[in-house]
Amino acid sequence: MLRLIRILFLALSLSACSTALKIEPVAVQYKAPNLAYFVENHGKDKRHLEQVIAAELKKRGLNATSGFHDQRPAKFDILVLYEDRWQWDMTNYLIHLRIDLRAPVTNVLLGSGSSYQTSLARESEDEVVRDIISGMFDDKPDSR
Repeated sequence: MLRLIRILFLALSLSACSTALKIEPVAVQYKAPNLAYFVENHGKDKRHLEQVIAAELKKRGLNATSGFHDQRPAKFDILVLYEDRWQWDMTNYLIHLRIDLRAPVTNVLLGSGSSYQTSLARESEDEVVRDIISGMFDDKPDSR
């Protein structure tokens, strides 16, 4: 019985610290600094992750702006959409974030990345965005 309790405790402990990062890298032609990226807030995000994502793209020398759907520029090359889910565990934390790069006219997926993290493995939203964008745009993911 004690052995079963130890196994159960170990399994729960390990699952409480899980993280997952899934990346579909962006093709080289969509990484050009002359392209205009627009990061769109889906309308329910009061934390303004679109600004965090745009700032991370700018750090890579890309031309990125952000805003709501009705603030889309007249002309841009890459539409960046995201889906965020938050969880409560003593404080709110970002449990899941997915970032998609799409062609604005055809909606074709050009690249994608997602991160999942449990409470004990939580990172700040800035770190999560950096990890996803690094995976999508770098030749090899950020190895901190």
